[in-house]
Amino acid sequence: MSKPRRLTPAMQQVEDMKNQYPGCILFMRMGDFYETFYEDAEICARELGIVLTSRSADPDGKPIPLAGVPYHAAEAYIPRLVRRGYRVAVCEQVEDPKKAKGVVKRDVVCVHTPGCTVDPSIVDAPDSRYLMALLPDRKAESFGIAILEITTGEFSLREISKREGYEGIASVIESSRPAECLIPERTDPEILRLLESYFVLATNRHPGEFDPSDANSLLCRHFGVATLEGFGIVEMPLAVGAAGAALSYAIATQKNALPHLSEIRLMHASDRMILDAVTQRNLEITRSIGGERSKATLISTLDSTKTPMGRRALSSEITAPLTSKKAINDRLDMVEWLIGSPLIRADILDYLASCGDIERISGRIAIGNASPRDLISLALSLDAVRGIACALEGVIPPLMEELAGEIGSFDQTISLIRSAIADDPPLLVRNGGVIRNGYDPDLDSLRNTAGSGRDWILSLQQSERERTGIKSLKIAYNQVFGYYIEVTKPNLSRVPPEYERKQTTASGERFTLPSLREYERTIATADDRALAREAELYLDLIEQLRPQVPSFQAAARAVGMIDLLLSFADAAARRGYVRPALTDGSSIVIRGGRHPVVEESVQSGFVPNDTEMDSEGDQILILTGANMAGKSTYMRSVALICIMAQSGSFVPADLAEISLCDRIFTRVGASDDLAGGQSTFMVEMVELAYILRHVTERSLVILDEIGRGTSTVDGYSIARSVLEFLHGRRSSGPKTLFATHFHRLVEVESELKRVRNYHFAVRETDDEITFLRKLIPGATDRSYGIHVARLAGVPGKVLDRARTILRETLAEEERAEAPGKQKPRYTQLLLMDSGSVEKQNHPVLSELSSLDIDTMSPIEALNRLAELKKKAGE
Repeated sequence: MSKPRRLTPAMQQVEDMKNQYPGCILFMRMGDFYETFYEDAEICARELGIVLTSRSADPDGKPIPLAGVPYHAAEAYIPRLVRRGYRVAVCEQVEDPKKAKGVVKRDVVCVHTPGCTVDPSIVDAPDSRYLMALLPDRKAESFGIAILEITTGEFSLREISKREGYEGIASVIESSRPAECLIPERTDPEILRLLESYFVLATNRHPGEFDPSDANSLLCRHFGVATLEGFGIVEMPLAVGAAGAALSYAIATQKNALPHLSEIRLMHASDRMILDAVTQRNLEITRSIGGERSKATLISTLDSTKTPMGRRALSSEITAPLTSKKAINDRLDMVEWLIGSPLIRADILDYLASCGDIERISGRIAIGNASPRDLISLALSLDAVRGIACALEGVIPPLMEELAGEIGSFDQTISLIRSAIADDPPLLVRNGGVIRNGYDPDLDSLRNTAGSGRDWILSLQQSERERTGIKSLKIAYNQVFGYYIEVTKPNLSRVPPEYERKQTTASGERFTLPSLREYERTIATADDRALAREAELYLDLIEQLRPQVPSFQAAARAVGMIDLLLSFADAAARRGYVRPALTDGSSIVIRGGRHPVVEESVQSGFVPNDTEMDSEGDQILILTGANMAGKSTYMRSVALICIMAQSGSFVPADLAEISLCDRIFTRVGASDDLAGGQSTFMVEMVELAYILRHVTERSLVILDEIGRGTSTVDGYSIARSVLEFLHGRRSSGPKTLFATHFHRLVEVESELKRVRNYHFAVRETDDEITFLRKLIPGATDRSYGIHVARLAGVPGKVLDRARTILRETLAEEERAEAPGKQKPRYTQLLLMDSGSVEKQNHPVLSELSSLDIDTMSPIEALNRLAELKKKAGE
C-alpha cells in the first residue's frame, strides 16, 4: 500500500503562513521572485495581468496554481492590489539561502492593508489614509470608534451614544473617509451595509481584540503610563476597546512597536462644531454631492496649501470648525497679519514649496523603513523650516509666535544627513551607492578595493586582446557565471590553450582564467562587504534620527497650520473676503454674502445677499418663490460662511457678524436608498428625525422642501409641524432657513412671533421671467415651475397643456372658497392684498396713494405713517 503524498517543505511553509494570515494574499519570496499560490495566484493573475501557471500537484494530485513577480518589481505590483481592497502579506527569506540547511527559513515581515500601510507608493497622496475600528455594545445601540493614521501618528477616538446611532458613525466616516474598518466578528449586518455604502473595506477581527480591559493595558504599555486618566478616556470603555483593536492590528501588520504614535485625543470635543455626514455632503465641503472629489467643493476653493501637512490640516479644520471664540480670533489675527505682510507671506510660501511630507517621513523613520530619498527630502524640508523660522523673527501675532516656537532647530540633523547620504541616492539601500564617500573610512576602503579590481579587469581585457589578436574579445559579468571572457565563433581557433571553457552560447563560447577567478573573488568580496557596511551605516543613521521623531512631528504640525492660515490669507486677498466679527449673542448678520464655491464658477457675476437672523428675534426665515431663483445656493452660502468663520478664515461678504454655532444641520435635495429599502421620502424623514432629535438653540438649521416627497396635505402638515417644533414655546430657538413651495406656510408668520417671510425677486415680462437672485422681505405664491420646464427643454405641447391645467386648477380653487371670501394672494412685497376689492377701496390706501413722499422730510413721513396706522386699526 503506497504512502499518502505530503506537501513539499516549501509548500508546507505556504500553508502555515496562509493559516497565520487568513484573508491576505501571500507574497512568498523564493529566490528572485515573489510567488503566489492557489486562489492568491488566480487573484494576482486577474488583477495584475500576469501569467497564471502551475507547479507540481498537491497531495490530491491537482496542479497548484502559481503566479509570480520579480522581487525588485514588487513595489509596483503590491500597491495595485492594496488600492483595489486586498490585503498583502509579504513573506521574506530570513536566512541566507547559501547557509540554509534544508528549506530556507521564511517569515512575514509586513502586511499591507488599505487602511494600514506606510508604503509611500500606496500613501503618496497628501490626504490622510485612515484605519477605523468600530466596537458596538451588546445591543448595537452605542458605539466606540477609533481612527488611526499610521503614517502621521494621528490617533483619536470617541463614543457614539444611542441617541446619535448610525448617523454618528456616518459622520465620522464622512469626515475621515477611512480606507478600512475593523469590526468584531458577527457584527450587525446593518453596520456592514453602512460601511459598504461608503466603500470602506470591513475587516473582521476576533472579539477578544476589542476587550476594553485588555485594550486599556495595551494602551498604557504603549504610551508608557500607569493610567489613561490623563487622556480623558477612562470612562469610555467602548472607545478604548476600539482603540486597542486598532493599535494591536497596526502593530501586528507592521511588525513594529510604532513609537511615533505618541498621543491619543478625543474627536468632537466641546471646542469643535459638529458637522454630520449629511451636512458635509449637502454643503459639498470635501466632496461633491455625487461623492467624488472635484474643484466644486469648499476645500478646493480654499486650498492653495503648499505642503501635504497643510492640505491635511485644511481638511481637518473645515470639517470640525472651532467653537472657542479666543482660538478663532487668534487665527483671524494671524490671517489678517499675513494679508498685511505680503513680503513675509511671499518668503514663507517659497520655503513651503520646498517642504516635503515631514509628518510621514517621521513615521517611516520611527518604523525603520525610511528610504534614502526620504532622508534627503527630510534634510531639504528641515532647511526650509529653518527658513520659515527666520522669516518670522520680529513682532508677530501670538499664535504665529507659538507656532514658530514649535518649529525648533535642526542644524545638527541637517548636517548629519547631508554628510552621510549621497546627493542623489538610489531608492533602496540594497542597491548600494547610498552613503557618501568620506563618511566612513572602512566603506571607502572597500569601495577602493572593488574599484581597483574593476580597473584591473579592464586592463586584462585590453592586454588579452593584444596577446590573442582577438579584437572583439570582451570580459563581462552576470550573476550566474560571474566574470567571463567571451569569444565569438569566428575567433575560437585563436583561443589560447590556458583558457578554461565555462559556457557555450549561440554566438560563441565563454572562458575564464585562474587570475580572473582570483580577482573576481576579490571584487565580489569587496562589493558584498561594501553593501553590508552601507546597510549597517544606514541603520545606524536611522537609529540616530529616531529619538528626534517627536520634534519632527511637532515641527510638521506647526508648518501645517502655518500653511493652512497662509492659504486662508491667500483666498481672502485674491477674492475680497472680509474678517468676520464673532459675537457673544445669538445673531447672524451678513451683508453682501456670497457662496464661496459658486462665485468662482459664475461668469456673469454672483448676486450677493444679506442675512439677518437671531435666535430671539428673526429666528426662522421662510423662503418662497421660483424654482431656480437661488434659494438653495443662498442657504448653503450662509452655512458655509459660518463654517469658514469658525475655521479661522475670512469670509465672502461685505460684513459678517457671527454668533458661534455648535452644529449645522442640512436637509437639502432628494435621494433614495433603494438597496436599503428606503424611498426618497423615507430618507428625507430619517434625516429630518436626526435633526429634530439633536438640534440645540445654538444650532443653524437648513431645510429645503420638507414634505415634498408625499401628498400635498401630508407634506404641508409635516412642514408646518416642523416649523412649530423648531420655533417652540420658549423665547428662543435654533436659527433656521426654511425653503418651501407650500405657500400656505407663509401664514405662520402671523402666528409665530419669531418667523419671517422672504422670497427671491423675479421680473416678469409677457411670458418671460428673469431671476434676479435677490432676497427681499415678504412672500410670494408663485413657483414658476412651467417657466423652468420651458428652460429645461420640455416640449411645447406639454407646456401648453400644463398652462391649461394650471388655469383650470386655480379656477377650481377659487370656486371652492367659501362664499364671500377671496383666496389670499401674496404679492412680491406683501404691501397690499391685490385679491381683495374691499381692501383696494380702503380709505387708508387711498390716502396713502395720494401722498407726495418726494416733498416730505423723514420725520414728517414717520408721523404721517403713524396717523395712517392708527386709522387702519379703527
